[in-house]
Amino acid sequence: MGERCYYILAGETSADILAAQLMCAIKKNSIRPINWIGIGGEKMEQLGLTSYRPISELSVIGILDAITSYFTLLQIAKEQVKQIIKSRPKAIFTVDTKQFSLKFAKLLRREMDEVGWNVPIIQFVAPTVWAWKKYRAKIFANLYDQLFVLFKFEKKYFDEYGLHTTWVGHQIFFDKVNIKKKNIICFLPGSREVEIMKNLSKMNKILNDISSEYPNFKFYILGFDHHKQMINQIIQNPKIKIITNFNLKQKIMMQSSLALASSGSVTLELSKYQTPMIVVYDTNYFTRLLIKLFVKVKFCSLINIFFNKEIIPELIFENFTYTSVMSEFKKLLNDKKLRNKQIKYMSIFSKKMLNKRNPAELLVEKIIKK
Repeated sequence: MGERCYYILAGETSADILAAQLMCAIKKNSIRPINWIGIGGEKMEQLGLTSYRPISELSVIGILDAITSYFTLLQIAKEQVKQIIKSRPKAIFTVDTKQFSLKFAKLLRREMDEVGWNVPIIQFVAPTVWAWKKYRAKIFANLYDQLFVLFKFEKKYFDEYGLHTTWVGHQIFFDKVNIKKKNIICFLPGSREVEIMKNLSKMNKILNDISSEYPNFKFYILGFDHHKQMINQIIQNPKIKIITNFNLKQKIMMQSSLALASSGSVTLELSKYQTPMIVVYDTNYFTRLLIKLFVKVKFCSLINIFFNKEIIPELIFENFTYTSVMSEFKKLLNDKKLRNKQIKYMSIFSKKMLNKRNPAELLVEKIIKK
């Protein structure tokens, strides 16, 4: 039997992990060898992906970055569509990476119509239409054959427009862990260079002072290999270790008593590990203004959005200051009841994120049935 070709695209570090789990599930359910092509990161490449571009080239942050990167991303999308038409894969998967995926899917759908060839285009991880730009649900419905969502409440937004949508749950919460806390504090400044530079410049003095005030704790910055040199240039403190190994980072998050995290998918991992946290974030003035004008939700952390109250302290934009972060740090470190309150809600939240089945395997099962 010959190889079966699939195209898969992920443009974020968190998407690389989800896409790799999807690749494993598809391989498990296939009796034929699979040729994976597309764009992805380290996890996907380890499973045999031929990545036509580095995953970092698709990583944009905020409105301003998306505008300035528009023509570069458009060129990459055209290049990928050309490669797909040439390779004729059995299906196309786009994982997260919503801004790029939408443009890519439009071009691909148009080109497939022109050449008279058609295969399913499947999106895994929905755009946050419940937060802003609700009209994107209709656009996705016109372009995609199937959508798989992480959170149960997202399904209704796409059902309205007839898109075949399935809630599969979040893979992060599926695997069981044995949680044992230690005197560890971890700092997670983000996954993109721009946000890391901005967040770490604000975190620098906080890290120095916290590490001096709490000498019984170990301190770690959790990042990525390609950002390690930049982090070292900003944070010059021998008490603070930079960790980039994936498995070790997971272990440190699980063992940490407290985390200071940039807003993003990493807050879900910390919730799974029942690690109390403070969420921070800042961006450029233009993006900040647009978010304040158009984003409809009160919070940026999903656990706060889910419960509609501030379970986790959020210090965003002008509230992300040395004084405010230090104040929250000391409250949480000195008050076990506050930490336990977060842990209680994290436990409830984690259970609500599960669909009782392995999300990647459930997704593959639904594709096969379809």
